[in-house]
Amino acid sequence: MSERWASLLASHRAVREPQRVAAPEHKPVAAILACSDARVPPSLLFDQPAGSIFVVRVAGNTATPAAIASLDYAVEELAVPLLIVLGHTGCGAVTAARSGKCHGYLSPITQQICELDNQTHAATLDQLIELNVLSAVTTLTNSLSPTGEGIRSGAVEVHGAVYDLSTDLVRPVQSAVTAAPS
Repeated sequence: MSERWASLLASHRAVREPQRVAAPEHKPVAAILACSDARVPPSLLFDQPAGSIFVVRVAGNTATPAAIASLDYAVEELAVPLLIVLGHTGCGAVTAARSGKCHGYLSPITQQICELDNQTHAATLDQLIELNVLSAVTTLTNSLSPTGEGIRSGAVEVHGAVYDLSTDLVRPVQSAVTAAPS
């Protein structure tokens, strides 16, 4: 066993044993599509206990088919009424896309961001991070899945936000995207 793995297990045991008897209820009040960056822990940023936020993490917080399917589960099976796409400053996936790493092993993550960057050449890196969040919100809204249907019907609210690593603050990047029931 590696020293790092052993250290993580020891930390876990020191905090958890014997305090925890039962698992918390899995009744999330929101689902968050967030970047995989270890500095962006959604439950901590929103001060929520275990079981209250359904988190889907992928580098660059892109709305990939797997991310959408995961959010579909949250919407359809867990009746989550709120979705948040959470980007962050200093995002490595957005930086990689901006530097042209659009092919190869990173392409499943960067391809959507590279396309967005090609459409918005004048955007700064921080603006591209926000545009990437808004792009994921649009992708989710237009999805033909339970997530998109829920957003378009008004049953599910969706917001975009960016976590600023230097200020430790989450700020909205757009108002709610909801559709009025027809």
